Amino acid sequence: MHHAVSLKAARPLAVLLTLGIGLVACTPASSQPAASNGGPGASSAGASSAASSSGPLASGEATVEGSLVSSGIYEATWTWQVGNAAGPGIGGITLNSDKGTFGNVQVLNDGSITFTSGASELSGNGSYTGTGADVLLINEVPCGFTLDDDVTGSTDGRVLHLKGTLTIHGGAFSC
Repeated sequence: MHHAVSLKAARPLAVLLTLGIGLVACTPASSQPAASNGGPGASSAGASSAASSSGPLASGEATVEGSLVSSGIYEATWTWQVGNAAGPGIGGITLNSDKGTFGNVQVLNDGSITFTSGASELSGNGSYTGTGADVLLINEVPCGFTLDDDVTGSTDGRVLHLKGTLTIHGGAFSC
């Protein structure tokens, strides 16, 4: 019986500890104090100038420069926004369109392209695939690409044309 009482008393402490760890882990990096290595750009002024020169910083400190234009079955301009995914390769880059829709583009080292979107005009296919991207590799990581390519719908074969350049700066893969 003594063990049951001590376990009951330990439960509230465990819950509080778990909540505290969760709050720290979920606090955005911008709210946490910046680490300093004493080198150039270690001050907050350096961070501000870096953000203004390559766009706002995102989670993982990756930014994406450039835009894509889709034409054919869906005409829109697509750009990356703070808070969107900015991963090279299969992670993909999540984009917002000027029509208020979202899309995700994945480009692999071999130039293969996969585009998905929640836009009602596009979502029936699930994904659009193609080849021919001009890929910028940094340490074998596809950190940027230029498209002027058709991608084909997976279910109905409809064609969407994508044109533009996107480049990832920073992030976990040091693009």
